[in-house]
Amino acid sequence: MGWEDVLPEETSSRSDARRNRKRLLDAATHVLRTEPETATMQSIARKAALSQATAYRHFPSVEALVVAYHEDVIASLIEHGERCRKTGKELFEHQVARWVKLQNVHGPVIVRFWSRRGFLERLQSADALTTLSCKAWDRALHGVLIDLALPDALLSVARFLHNALFDPREIIDLTKAAGLPDEQVVRRLSDAFYGALSGWAAH
Repeated sequence: MGWEDVLPEETSSRSDARRNRKRLLDAATHVLRTEPETATMQSIARKAALSQATAYRHFPSVEALVVAYHEDVIASLIEHGERCRKTGKELFEHQVARWVKLQNVHGPVIVRFWSRRGFLERLQSADALTTLSCKAWDRALHGVLIDLALPDALLSVARFLHNALFDPREIIDLTKAAGLPDEQVVRRLSDAFYGALSGWAAH
């Protein structure tokens, strides 16, 4: 039997694996939003209409599933930025607008498993999610520094301030508790970020 004889079956298996992974992530969205305190791999697998064995083949724990979920959210932000031709503050605010919309959908799940470690500690330890987040934002942050006539050496400061101001918990607070429309959240947080970055650079 040649390689061409097994290729269709292997392709089908990979397709099934991708489909099952997506079903688990979609199920996790529902379960973690509606019953976060009691969510288990069993309840997520049940919602996805998959066996526990299949679920565990993809993710060893609920925590691992949420990490993958968070990675997918950030990956979608990276793709969004890569398709954009804007630069500087315009690119940054383009990404912020997308980030706010993503938090309206995915934020309640992400924040339940938010790291207790600070941003700098996570960055210095090469935490995978933090590294991926930098990839999503660094081009926009570089552009902001250029527009504000600030040195590129302040990128680490820009990352730190951005992480503090655009925390999903605070975005949810502004949109849900304060009732601000997305456009105002984008405008106010962006302006606060520019001011904080300029103020930091002045000292």
